[in-house]
Amino acid sequence: MPVILESKRLLFRPHLITDLDSYCAMEMDIHVRRYVGGYPRSREDAEQKFPKNQAQKLVTDRMALWATILKGENLYIGRCGLVPHFKADGGSVSGEAALGYYIASQYWHHGFATEAGKAFIHFGFSELALNRIVATVEEGNDASVRVLQKLGFSLENTEEGQRTFYHFSLENST
Repeated sequence: MPVILESKRLLFRPHLITDLDSYCAMEMDIHVRRYVGGYPRSREDAEQKFPKNQAQKLVTDRMALWATILKGENLYIGRCGLVPHFKADGGSVSGEAALGYYIASQYWHHGFATEAGKAFIHFGFSELALNRIVATVEEGNDASVRVLQKLGFSLENTEEGQRTFYHFSLENST
């Protein structure tokens, strides 16, 4: 299976059917899901959301949340990547992408989200020629806020409603 990107400890590739159990375990974990929808998915719902046919994206834009593999153990530990940044009307913002990182809770506090973020920022600015990368974090997700701050993102605005979200951005300085 082709590798999209690689960092010191991680590699990023399309999801394989062998990733399904680990993917579903993350989707069913309240700790992972509390800031992504707020509730764990059932196994059936998780299987429905499993990324399929990602290898075809390699030919097009290479933007997706890719399987994140811990190289030393060849273990699926999450999904990370860049996805198109969409406007409120549903259209995508040209030259921009959104950074996403979801790491299984048993692999938290090891710097994997920061490492993945650095790799995808470099990839986005140097290979995809993006002008800007954005990220959205729900209020209370302090660990993700710290990751974005370490990566150099700036708080752009706060969206308040039933749930509160912080919107961050990082400009391409090259």
